[in-house]
Amino acid sequence: MKSILLFVAVFVSLVLEATLFRVPLLAAYAPNLVVLGLVMAGIFRGSRVGAVLGVLIGLIQDISYGAFLGQTAFAYAVIGSMSGYFRSLVMRESLLLALLLSGTGTEVFTWVTFGMSRLFGEAPVGIHAIVVESARSSLVTMGYAIVLYYLYRRWFRVKPRIAYEEESTTS
Repeated sequence: MKSILLFVAVFVSLVLEATLFRVPLLAAYAPNLVVLGLVMAGIFRGSRVGAVLGVLIGLIQDISYGAFLGQTAFAYAVIGSMSGYFRSLVMRESLLLALLLSGTGTEVFTWVTFGMSRLFGEAPVGIHAIVVESARSSLVTMGYAIVLYYLYRRWFRVKPRIAYEEESTTS
């Protein structure tokens, strides 16, 4: 059930990113909420859930807004899987891990989509504009990660099962 709610949360992030954060006053401070949601999915639910969620949201975005099918889906799957993998390398999740992965995830998304667009001759901007945009977007997304980390943690974290040892008769 939590995976379905996580999909709804990331889908709402996609809708907010495509509508509210396109307003000219807010566009300069717009985070990449979908990447942030996928990073949180990878941290709290694992790399498999992050990758599947990335493919689903990416296909929705590619069908609605993409230049060609699969570009965004691939980038989002990489981010979801990468976040879950790096989460498995540390003892527990933390705000610092979420900040690092949200910044890295935003950079990965920007450069993978730019590289694929450049490969197929669809890149409308140059490399200098991508460097500036990726740095701005990463910093803004990391700022939003500070606030949204605690909401995602509260709603989607897998709570550990507590098992108590049986008392033995010898003690």
